[in-house]
Amino acid sequence: MPLSRGSMTPHRLFGVKDLALGNPEPHVDRVIKEFLTIGDAVAARWIQMPQGILLLQMVPEDPASGAIYVYDRLHQEFYLLSFEGAEDNLTVDDFCQLMPEYDLLQYAEQPTLLHVPFQTTGSA
Repeated sequence: MPLSRGSMTPHRLFGVKDLALGNPEPHVDRVIKEFLTIGDAVAARWIQMPQGILLLQMVPEDPASGAIYVYDRLHQEFYLLSFEGAEDNLTVDDFCQLMPEYDLLQYAEQPTLLHVPFQTTGSA
């Protein structure tokens, strides 16, 4: 069965060193808040795991402006998860649908999965 938004691709954006924040561990709130400030955004969803954080970032007061990001806590890097077509027009409902469909939680659990080339397909 084909996936609703086609294939998904991770894109490394930047690391904590690029933000000149120092080591944010074990409390990563500061680095996430700085990341959100860069985009003048809020976290509509924030799922924090020991190795990574899955975020739905949105422009305040625009419910169809979301994009999905992963923060790799070990390597201290941010990734955008992009889909075929526009990836920055997601709603909270879209995010809730995409979570199980693309198994997005696995990237918060094991962000190192984003470090290797991969392609999502509709088959198991």
